[in-house]
Amino acid sequence: MALALVPGQAERYSTFMLGGEHYAVPESCVHEVLRDVAVTHVAAAPRFMRGAIAVEGKPVPVVDLGSRLGQAFRSTAARTVIFIVEVQRDGQPMLLGLTADAVGQQVHLGARDVVAAPSFGTTSPMDSFIAGMGRHGDGLVLLLDVDRLLSSSELLAAEEFAAIADLPSEPSGPRNLRSV
Repeated sequence: MALALVPGQAERYSTFMLGGEHYAVPESCVHEVLRDVAVTHVAAAPRFMRGAIAVEGKPVPVVDLGSRLGQAFRSTAARTVIFIVEVQRDGQPMLLGLTADAVGQQVHLGARDVVAAPSFGTTSPMDSFIAGMGRHGDGLVLLLDVDRLLSSSELLAAEEFAAIADLPSEPSGPRNLRSV
């Protein structure tokens, strides 16, 4: 779903933790949230891609979100939560898995709670992915624009690599935390 955040926009968000930071995505783009899902490695896949999983019998690429956001490398074994989000590739909807460390709460950010994101600097990929910041409680949550996490060509590559993954016919123990 396209995210056209502007300061003052109000919307419901799903929050999560990643590398000690609080992030959020619009509730409207979250398809489901899975825990403890076995991600199938795909040989020669792009570096940002952790692997693939089957969702409703279809292959879905899984992105190592921490790596994509420029965080220092650490084992992905600790990232046991996968947000399945709907993104747009050339105007067409596509499911994409995003790794996270932990699921947060669902929050409603009112018109006064959302502000434009500051510049993170020319060497940070964050500028292109962060659509704004939300004031919640005593802190801030970074609002991700899921449609800008990967370019159209990266989405196509991820989709093609997921399609060739040797995925198990039955999921090996995923627990659905939430379906939308």
